[in-house]
Amino acid sequence: MPGEAFQFLDGLDFGAVVFSLGVDPLPPTINNGDLDGDLYACIWDPILLASMTTNPIDECLGEVLSDGIVGMELKLGNDNAEVIQKLSINLYRVAFGPQKNKYREMTREEILEGRDYISAVVGHRVCQRSRGKKTKSAVEFKLTWSSSNESTWWSTEDVREKYATPPDELRKYLLDNRLLKNGILPTKFVKWVNENIEQEPLQEVVKHKTKRDGSIDVLCRYSDGDEEWIPMAEARVDCKRFLGAYAKKKKLFDKPGREGVSSFWVEEVCDLMCKEVRSHEISNLVPNLNRLWRRAFDALGGNHNDTIVWGRAYKASLEIEKHDGFIKLPLHLYRMLPKDLQKFVEIV
Repeated sequence: MPGEAFQFLDGLDFGAVVFSLGVDPLPPTINNGDLDGDLYACIWDPILLASMTTNPIDECLGEVLSDGIVGMELKLGNDNAEVIQKLSINLYRVAFGPQKNKYREMTREEILEGRDYISAVVGHRVCQRSRGKKTKSAVEFKLTWSSSNESTWWSTEDVREKYATPPDELRKYLLDNRLLKNGILPTKFVKWVNENIEQEPLQEVVKHKTKRDGSIDVLCRYSDGDEEWIPMAEARVDCKRFLGAYAKKKKLFDKPGREGVSSFWVEEVCDLMCKEVRSHEISNLVPNLNRLWRRAFDALGGNHNDTIVWGRAYKASLEIEKHDGFIKLPLHLYRMLPKDLQKFVEIV
């Protein structure tokens, strides 16, 4: 080992991880990129750990800030504009111009000037609503608006009519009060919210039951330990592979209600048949992400948020060919990927 290389390594803090910065990234050069099965030594000696300190600033590196403002379109003078990045609690990056290649930093108040938005969700209630001769239960939320300090009651139907996606304050209230899993909200409203929020991944399908009408409900257990009965036909897209495997294991294809199961099995078969095509596409994704990470490293440095996020996306791309899934990118970095590779990305 060259002397200067030894001095560099000897000067690093204990526990530092060193990655290759050569022409070829390190993971692909080790067993064709497959690091599964490698053994690592983990030392938890309290005397060693007591001497290690963490820089609070470093703990936040790579953090992606986002909320409902990101992605919003607006007008800046005569130009169309779009909020592409949240920089801090109340500061955003806005792209504008004919090609949206000019940028401006704006506060939430500047972006939402003249727009009325939900500033807080005060509470909720279950009530009875009449339509003609029929009366049915409804859930209402007490909402406070930016234009007034007064609160008004809005039903789940009213909220869905006004908003294309769940407002941030309402989304937070639903999650904090665990209202999406207690059965009091209308099924359509819960489905609408779930389609627009990041949820805990499914861990396993525990059991199932066949209802009187022949349809099947399944008990899903998520990674946070929560369990929920859901109609199989209304399962989230990311749950379908679990359900297909469960249906084959329990031989549900020959039982009543199988209509909601067969399509999941077909999707699994299609995934396997298309694996070769997908593999070719991912072989383009990996070097593109490595190139974007290297470009950010050279331009912004290794401790910049964008550099770290690109690095994590590159690492994730090495795994999705075997384990499936998506890489996660904020909107402003998502826009930098070639369009044919954007289908592998989940915007956060």
